Amino acid sequence: MSGHLSDEQWAAAALHESEEAVADHRSECPACQEELRLWAEAIAGARAEILGAAEQPESFWRQQRTRLAARLARREFHQPWKRWVWVTVTVTLVLLASTLLSRNNARPFPKGRTDPDDALLLSVQQSIQSDLPQALRPAALLAREMSHAAEAHGNP
Repeated sequence: MSGHLSDEQWAAAALHESEEAVADHRSECPACQEELRLWAEAIAGARAEILGAAEQPESFWRQQRTRLAARLARREFHQPWKRWVWVTVTVTLVLLASTLLSRNNARPFPKGRTDPDDALLLSVQQSIQSDLPQALRPAALLAREMSHAAEAHGNP
């Protein structure tokens, strides 16, 4: 094995998944042995601190139980979901009000002019409803006028 252990090799060694060459290097290399010793001391110190923080005297746990019992009796619970409900309702009302107010401020289309979209729509509807092609419409109009005139004069 050339050089010292890489980070991946140290991780494998910590998980007891290292190869024999890594284990041999650790047992022969004083620098790696020193690093392993420092790691073991650091981990043992952290473990002792965690266990020390978790180990509390009985009076601490008795005080915790008393506080919880009092809080349960008063039913003092923080309910953060209520805040979200109020925020949601407020935002919804603001958006609704702004939408309604913006519709009232919209400028109406002037009554003297016709909307080009409406004119186009009427034109399309008329062309769909008629059975005649565009080129024969004047002839149909002329034929209608002639039949109206004949009926008016009494010619059958």
